Amino acid sequence: MNKPLRAQGTTEYALILALVTLAILLVVAIFGRGLAAAYQKAVDGLNGTKGASTIQSIAQDFMARALKYHQTTGNWPSTWGDQRFTQLGLNPADWAAPVNGIQWGPHGEYIGLANVSGDNLQVYVKDMNGNTMHLIDNWNIWCDAVDGACYYHTAGTGTVVELSTIYVTGN
Repeated sequence: MNKPLRAQGTTEYALILALVTLAILLVVAIFGRGLAAAYQKAVDGLNGTKGASTIQSIAQDFMARALKYHQTTGNWPSTWGDQRFTQLGLNPADWAAPVNGIQWGPHGEYIGLANVSGDNLQVYVKDMNGNTMHLIDNWNIWCDAVDGACYYHTAGTGTVVELSTIYVTGN
């Protein structure tokens, strides 16, 4: 009887290992971006927070849209109803519920970031002196599309806050 050669078994093992590695690389290439987002979401979940960079990016997008609308039409977007979203090129249904723990409300040249009453989330942000401010339920942070400044509770005259420090956490 002929004994199977050891090299043949080793070669088959190496081929199987190479195929498995190729399959893993293919999955990572296809789903890589989604995996990165899922990883960040998991980290935020473990920390009990919603990321400031995402909230800041959304606010900046709203402000840019409001400013573009003003530059195009000579008027600021509406302050009420679905028009305040549609005039910015947004679907109101997408913003009916809080996004990233924030209730978003365009209001002319300002964008309101509200802490919704009755949920288990709380919103915090730091003022320009580094003091942490708790956004009370139904209060807003108002961001001005003209100069990009954000104000705690009162648009244009409230305490200026640093939006990059905002975070949302559960009770």
